This record gives sequence, structure tokens and C-alpha cells, in this order.
Amino acid sequence: MGNYKKTKKLLVAADLKDSAAFANEKERIRYISNNYSDMGIGETFKKFYGLEDDIKTSSKVDDVLEIKLGSCYIATVKEVNKHGILFDMPEVKDEIICKENFSGCIDAVHNYLLTHNNQLVFEVREHNRGQYVVSVINGMYKLWKNAIEEAIYKKNAIEVHIDSLTRGGYLCHTPITTLQEFTGKNYTHNVFIPGSSIVLNIENDFERWIDQDIYAIPQKFIERKGYIENSVVASRKLLLQLKGNINLYDIYNRHLLTQSEAFKSEPEHLKGHVTGIINSGKKTGVFVELDGMYITGLMPVDKMDLVNFKPGDEITVYPAEFEVKEGQEPFVTNKKGDIIRCNTRVVFGLVG
Repeated sequence: MGNYKKTKKLLVAADLKDSAAFANEKERIRYISNNYSDMGIGETFKKFYGLEDDIKTSSKVDDVLEIKLGSCYIATVKEVNKHGILFDMPEVKDEIICKENFSGCIDAVHNYLLTHNNQLVFEVREHNRGQYVVSVINGMYKLWKNAIEEAIYKKNAIEVHIDSLTRGGYLCHTPITTLQEFTGKNYTHNVFIPGSSIVLNIENDFERWIDQDIYAIPQKFIERKGYIENSVVASRKLLLQLKGNINLYDIYNRHLLTQSEAFKSEPEHLKGHVTGIINSGKKTGVFVELDGMYITGLMPVDKMDLVNFKPGDEITVYPAEFEVKEGQEPFVTNKKGDIIRCNTRVVFGLVG
């Protein structure tokens, strides 16, 4: 158990530098998402990095803010010139300057400032002779990374372009949206999708995904040999499973209607195709994936009849029953009605 459970205060960046604050990375991401996800960008950075209140309303305008190397802050832009960007933070007496060259995208920078209250996020890189040198690029990247970490926890999909096929999976990239919006240039981040995570069941033509734009759910950041930056490991299969759960929920509720005494009707007919065959001591049958619905279920078949089915065969089935884990509800939803857990699987019957 992480030490954060022993305190009731809102943890900030300084607290998270202690590796003992959380038992693992998943616990840290869950904490940040639960406690900061309802705040806007400006408020999040003020809370998380210990910034002052709004300059116009702060009761501590005359206080000196201690800036820490490696930390991120949000500040008002004082001037943009050929040497870089100057920042205005009344709490800081020393000059704050970003020396990164944005001359090639100056119009995009000015447009960004017009729509973001003339403020930017930056990371403090060094302090020399009364001057703080900061990096807007790093600040914007960290802002994007925080959004990806939230997507990991909430299982939100991101846009991914598949570049090439390598051992074990696909090398891909995704836009670093904060930097693209700020500069108008094409900033991207490495993404890796395991080959087993590209489709719901079994893929036989891995080449067909190269140069495709897809959506996938990020799962974690990892270090990859030969790359300067970390890669985001993502899964298209997980996204399809989540979509499948929604479709299965609808089929389940329609199935309940057909079982009701007050509403008698024929079982729902569903188009699909065979994805595999099982022939074991406990079960014999074929696995059927419903077309466009991302649902796979077992259709029991007599052992002698298995020869009549092969992977890829088109088939029409109906939901015969739903197997539910003992002692659990078929579906668990949150207050918004979103499905957060599926504890059931469909068993199909053959139509015709």
C-alpha cells in the first residue's frame, strides 16, 4: 500500500518525487486522474506544481516564488522576439526566458497565445546569473504526457498511425497534440502495438495494417532500445473489446425481452463468421465473431459435426444463453451508465 493513503492532503509534484508515495505506477496514475481530472489545465498546473493564485486576485503577489529546476509552471508571456520568449511572473524577481527558436512558426505561436489567455506552460531547465532558462517544448510535452496517463487510466482511445511491421508488433506514431497546436508543426511520439493486440481474435494478414490510421487505447510508457524517447504501448484489441461489451449489453437486454412472459418473440438473428474450433474433453464447438460488433462467443457443436465448420465460414446464429460468473452481475455500470466490467459471455445457437 502506498504512503499516500495515510494522508488526507492533496498530493502535488513535490510529494510524488518520493518513490514510496505509491506502491506502483498504476496506483500513481489512478490517484492523479481521480483528484485532478475535473480541473482545467491552468488550475491543474497551479495545484500540482504549487503555483500561486491568479495574479490579479492573489493575496501573495509581492511574495517571491521559489522556482525549482525540472518543475513546470504556467506564466504570462511578456514578449516574443527573435531571441525567444520572455515571461512575466511578479512573484519571481529573476528574468525568465525560453531560448528555443520559434521563428519558423511565429504565427502559430501568436495564434495560440490569443486563444490561451497569453499564457504558456514551461519546464525550468537551468538558473544562471539571475536568469531562469526554461523550455516550452518540455512543458508542452509534459502536459501531453499527463493527458496520455489519464487516457491510460480511463481507457480512452488515441489516434495512431501504423508505420511498419517489426518483430513482435507494429511501430507507430501518434500526434503530440499540445505541441502541434502550439507550433502548427508535426510533432509525434513513438507508439508500439503488439501483433496480438491489433485485432479481436486472430490476424492472418499482418501486412494489411501498415500505413493505416487507427484508434487504440494506450496502456503504458516503456523504454525501447535504440529510441531517445519512450514508447507508448497501445492496444486496438482492448478498444474493440470495450466496444464489444457495449454491443453485448444491448444484445443481452434484448435477449431478456424474448424470455419475458409479457413479450414473446423469436430470438435475434445475428450474422458472423467462424474464427476457431475447440475439441476438448470438456467442450466441443466453434467460436463465432459477430460481424462489426466485436463480440466472440462459443457455439456448441457435436464432435462429429465439427468437420462441417472451418475458420472464415459465414454463419447466422442467435443468443441461446448468457453464462454469468457465479455471484456476480452480468454487467457493472457506473453512475453515468458506462459499462466498467463485463462478467458474462454469450453462448450461440445455429440458425437453420
